[in-house]
Amino acid sequence: MDSKEDFVKMQIIEASKTVFRDHGYKKATMDHIAKASEKGRSTLYYYFKNKNEVFEAFVKNEYEKRIQETSKKVSKEFSIEKNLSNYRKIKLEHLISLSNTYTYLLTDLKENTSFLYQLLDGIRTEEISIIENCIHWAIEKQEIKPVPKKDINFLALALVTATDSLEKEIFLYQRFSNDMFDRLEWINQLMIKGLQN
Repeated sequence: MDSKEDFVKMQIIEASKTVFRDHGYKKATMDHIAKASEKGRSTLYYYFKNKNEVFEAFVKNEYEKRIQETSKKVSKEFSIEKNLSNYRKIKLEHLISLSNTYTYLLTDLKENTSFLYQLLDGIRTEEISIIENCIHWAIEKQEIKPVPKKDINFLALALVTATDSLEKEIFLYQRFSNDMFDRLEWINQLMIKGLQN
């Protein structure tokens, strides 16, 4: 795709955010998205076959923003404790922001959680890669015990999955309290202690 096409596609994705915020997933239509993006239906269908594809692009766009922010906040220079803490903090802040902005969308997703998890499962690779890097750095600096190379991916997957379980509680069921950051920090400490022994 050339840059003009990328630009138009991004305009549609940005416009869809307003539509999903105001209508949720079920009530949003391609007509709503066409109107919000100020594009004709033929232009919209050139880039996206249906509302599901637009929604998928919207979710990926939100996810990419968080991944970019996370990549900037983890570093070989930081301890594993700081890296994992930054990772979880960014993730939680992002989720709270999304859950406050997209209340109608949340209601729809609660009725079809498998749809969201299927979508997120396909794009978690970057997140797992970030955590793998944090583990490698911690091993190099002898902050944690060595982990066989074949197990590093599994360990990163386990850490991401643990956070995803909390994500489900927060994002879909809005079970977060004022001390959620402290609770996540406590879990962070438990995981690190487990890796040090």
